[in-house]
Amino acid sequence: MYALHEGLRQILRHPTASLATFFTALVSFALLYFLGLVLWNLERVVHTLERELEVAAFLQKEANVEALLTEIQGWPEVGEVRLQSKEEALAQLVLDYPYLAEAKDLVENPLPDTLRLKLKDPEAVRKVAERLRRLPGVEGVEYGGELTERLVQVLSGSRLAMGVLVGLLLLNTFFSVMGSIRLSLESRKEALGIMLLVGATRRFIQAPFVVEGILLTLGASLLAVVFGSLLYRGLAQALQGLLPFLPVLGVKDLWQTGLTVLALAVVLGAGGAFMATRAYLREV
Repeated sequence: MYALHEGLRQILRHPTASLATFFTALVSFALLYFLGLVLWNLERVVHTLERELEVAAFLQKEANVEALLTEIQGWPEVGEVRLQSKEEALAQLVLDYPYLAEAKDLVENPLPDTLRLKLKDPEAVRKVAERLRRLPGVEGVEYGGELTERLVQVLSGSRLAMGVLVGLLLLNTFFSVMGSIRLSLESRKEALGIMLLVGATRRFIQAPFVVEGILLTLGASLLAVVFGSLLYRGLAQALQGLLPFLPVLGVKDLWQTGLTVLALAVVLGAGGAFMATRAYLREV
């Protein structure tokens, strides 16, 4: 209780420095939380696209379907391969575009038989597509991997950029906490000297300042998580209204990310305060 009481008193004793540290931490944790949710959501979108990724091999009329199926099923990258007849393909086309229902009886079915492949490793889609093109009886190959590949590239770039940004933000918060605690230490220089003379332990002296650092960063992170959650939920609902098939994070995911940010805030607050007090006590 002593440490908590003294920590609160020190925050109120230096409101300007405390507010500066609080808002620095608030901006850092708000960006960290919101960007973390966006990046996690992008990873989920990419994972969904990879699971639904399918390679289509269009066959010539004289193609030996059984031989092709036997060979492709032996490829280690392929998880499933099935034949879609041209009649089945036409029925699916009419289902997707009902206005073609009348036209299909007037002309001969122009669609080819198609082999549809599901891959175990979506990253091997290009290699599988090139191998399919070289098979006898295959007229053409299509796959939806280009969009997925671009999203993976965007995701990789985003991870790197976010890693650099998060590192800078956390360092900024860490040193801001150290500066605020240093100011508190200087204002109580005489009192701390007396405490050391009468036999107070370093841990006893450090405790209120560590609590002060935790209170500043934890309060900022709580506010950041609340506003970040509201902002994300609003954007996610608007996005799903436009793209209902797009996966978004649920409440459990928001809680998990929020708890991670709160834990990080405690570590930064306690760590910054501990380092500041340790350096100061070494000096005196």
